Amino acid sequence: MNMTADPRYLAFTLINAGQKPTLPLDRAIEDAAQKLELLSQKDKGLCHAIVFGVFRHRGRIDQLICHCSKLAFDRIDSKVKTILRIGVFQIVFLDRVPDFAAINTSIELAKPICGKKASGFINAVLRNISRSHKDIALPCSHKNIAEHLTAAFSIPSWLGKRWVARYGKEKTLTLAGILMDLPPLTLRVNPHKINRNALIADFERAGINAQTTRFSPLGLQIQTSGIAIPDLPGFNDGLFQIQDEAAQLAVQLLGPKPDENILDACAGLGTKTCHMALEMENKGNITANDTGENKAERLDREAGRLDIDIIRTTHVDMARAGFNDFSSYFDRVLVDAPCTGLGVLARNPDSRWKRSSKDIMRMAALQKKILNGSANLVAPGGVLVYAVCSCEPEETTQVIQRFLDKRKDFSPDFSGFEKHLPFFCEFGSKTFNKTTFPDHLNMDGFFMARMRRNKKNLK
Repeated sequence: MNMTADPRYLAFTLINAGQKPTLPLDRAIEDAAQKLELLSQKDKGLCHAIVFGVFRHRGRIDQLICHCSKLAFDRIDSKVKTILRIGVFQIVFLDRVPDFAAINTSIELAKPICGKKASGFINAVLRNISRSHKDIALPCSHKNIAEHLTAAFSIPSWLGKRWVARYGKEKTLTLAGILMDLPPLTLRVNPHKINRNALIADFERAGINAQTTRFSPLGLQIQTSGIAIPDLPGFNDGLFQIQDEAAQLAVQLLGPKPDENILDACAGLGTKTCHMALEMENKGNITANDTGENKAERLDREAGRLDIDIIRTTHVDMARAGFNDFSSYFDRVLVDAPCTGLGVLARNPDSRWKRSSKDIMRMAALQKKILNGSANLVAPGGVLVYAVCSCEPEETTQVIQRFLDKRKDFSPDFSGFEKHLPFFCEFGSKTFNKTTFPDHLNMDGFFMARMRRNKKNLK
């Protein structure tokens, strides 16, 4: 077997890489871009289907392995587990691959990686699953809801118990079901180059069906196109950026204006940074800060594609930041803080298996420090927006409440929220924060809050 040209071997390496707690799956795939390019389009599609499918359906896959293996699950070698998962996914969830092909290719994959003895074990387990998987029932939700959520929806037991306690059984089942669906590809139109209707027409000519987003005035959603993002019409011309609707609304809530001085405190790859710059008509100054220096080059490339030149990058640790780390106060500061990512499990299925309850508390502690450090850089009367792609209260409302309890120089900005996101102010009620849930708004799970620094009592 030519391992470098085998889509299942590449899937095996990507799954192993994607299981590492510190390496996001999309980064592992990005790092393997050259290897993926060596595959045919068909094999590339198979590789992606296996990788995302194994993470998305791992709860059911592992249940079947446990049921059909004579060896206890926790005694199975990690590499053997990965190969078994690849085989089971093809047998149970991938109709286009016959069972015999899924079994035989898994055996061939195992021989150079795990040896002949392990390949024999894999053969036995996969054949057993091929014969019996349709007869192996899911755990009953009435008897053990946590086990049912894990097997049916790949929600880890600790998270399932947490959600049931918070949301109740029915809402948790609905939410878990939505998170199993493939999310739409959402993008944001560059209004300085094209409007939404014109871009929809360009997509239609290419055979791509695009729909406008419910809330964002610049968003479009594509369910499936089969076309790589760089090959979409208008990508190279900077006509749009990929960005979920909830993330678009966070920038809309910030309300950037031309000629302002703005800080993106945790810029990452800079999607929101570029969104700000376009809202500012490429006039003013944006400081894009992130501790990952390797991200700056990618941000610069993306800004160049969109014809943006008002962004400069810095690499300050905002948890320890002081005023001397920057040259001035800022009119507006966005804190899109690092988080558990538990609101985007549909988009990042690998995160299901990397997080624990301890991560929520660890991230919340970091978020409080970053928010406080960033707040010190807001000008008197300036705006501070806090956002995370999580719906967990420790990372969302509790962070904001703790901040406002300590920082008397900041106040909730009810009028600003109502002005920029009025559709979230239901029945005339006032708010300064919002959590979006993927089970009813067709967007990522996301939290955003808007505050303003008082003009008096400046720290």
